[in-house]
Amino acid sequence: MPVELLKTIVNRPLPLTITDPHDIDKLRVLRAAGYVSVLLPSPEGGQRFARVLHITQEGRDAVSEFQKPGSHLVTNPAY
Repeated sequence: MPVELLKTIVNRPLPLTITDPHDIDKLRVLRAAGYVSVLLPSPEGGQRFARVLHITQEGRDAVSEFQKPGSHLVTNPAY
């Protein structure tokens, strides 16, 4: 789940380099949601890492909301 990754990186010093391809895909979702500023590799490029530059206030709010007891963050209720 992308928010789980966000919870992990919110406590890490930035910029942060991510090399796991699955986490890079999650960063694409987090960026589309407006939660992070990140440099991503192009899908056809040879670069195999992403660099998280900043967590937005919306991203910090999402982490806070997700951590509330009994709360579930739903980013797309259609699923």
